[in-house]
Amino acid sequence: MLFSLAIIVVFVVSVYYYFRSEKLYAELKNVKKEASTIKKESKMMVDSLAVIAKQNEDFMNFRFKAIQEYSKDNESLVLLTPLITHYATIFRESIRGKGEMHKIAKKCCESYQSGSFKRLSAHIASQDTHIKRAWSSNNIKGFISFMEAMIITLEKSNTSKTTA
Repeated sequence: MLFSLAIIVVFVVSVYYYFRSEKLYAELKNVKKEASTIKKESKMMVDSLAVIAKQNEDFMNFRFKAIQEYSKDNESLVLLTPLITHYATIFRESIRGKGEMHKIAKKCCESYQSGSFKRLSAHIASQDTHIKRAWSSNNIKGFISFMEAMIITLEKSNTSKTTA
């Protein structure tokens, strides 16, 4: 009798664990499916961000070259050249987190010409507050805002020179 009861208990416990494992297996399949979906979405977001960065870089290059045609000796143009040239690199490093933009910008400026980052910093200090604020944010949003503001400033100075 005791032996039969033990066999029944073992059978009931094994059935319980069987159904429990099936439930866990189904949950595991759902989690794997969600992880796969998240991975696909993440890849799509990264690809989209890369396309946006490339388009933004191309647009900045186009506008910068148009400005260069009209004003050859502008100090801002000389100081912004390494930032425009290495736009994609700075953009990519700025995405990594706050505080990375100045590091990579300094590296790009110094590889272009020794002491150019200090001259760029001094030039930025003489600009409007919104430009200084964008630069001091030291992140991707600040970099995009800074470059856009500098390009607009250069375009405005060119139009005022051509109309005067």
